[in-house]
Amino acid sequence: MTHPVLTPEVMARAALLLVDMNRSHLDHEMGHLLVARPDADRIIDAAVKVRAAWAAARRPVIFVRTHHRWNSDTGEVIDNRNPFWMAQHRAPIPGLAKPRKTLAVEGAVVTEVVPQLAPRPGEHTVFKHRYSPFHNTDLELLLKNLGTETLVIGGVNTNNCVLCTCFEAFNRDFRVVLMPDVCASMNGADYHDASLKLIEAALGWLVPSADVIAACSDQGTR
Repeated sequence: MTHPVLTPEVMARAALLLVDMNRSHLDHEMGHLLVARPDADRIIDAAVKVRAAWAAARRPVIFVRTHHRWNSDTGEVIDNRNPFWMAQHRAPIPGLAKPRKTLAVEGAVVTEVVPQLAPRPGEHTVFKHRYSPFHNTDLELLLKNLGTETLVIGGVNTNNCVLCTCFEAFNRDFRVVLMPDVCASMNGADYHDASLKLIEAALGWLVPSADVIAACSDQGTR
């Protein structure tokens, strides 16, 4: 069944935006800011199916990745200087029994998209240094050039980068559609659920990935 908001006309000017689907959050063999394994498995499985349907419908796929530059002489991260982030450094992470540390530097394996979703030729990647994928990036220019009016979003973490993405997209008058089953938080289910409530109340539509796939099928038959 196709969700009412995802009409063929809407889908014709929509882009799939996958936020921080990286090994740091989703790969339990090497990640360090991980969502729970069942959440990681769920997100990857759903995202693989959505991406396949999206590609079949010949709509744009955009990956947002986070990495920070660092000074190889001092070993210090250059971009990660926000006062709150610095205060959190090596402090316990809410919901995780480990301290925060910055490993997401240029070239680090943990910044890669998980292998199951590795970007393909013709897909796009935007690198960010803060929660927002629009801040000091070319994402807005890319979306403009693609003729995008609607963003269908999934990713990690629901309560920071995904939530910020929805706010920033809303403020730029994009139609915001979030797939709740393609999101999770390393801070736990309470943070994830609270963010979904905020998004549904003020920013956009919550649409299960199965409905997005159905909309892609409708688009592909036009």
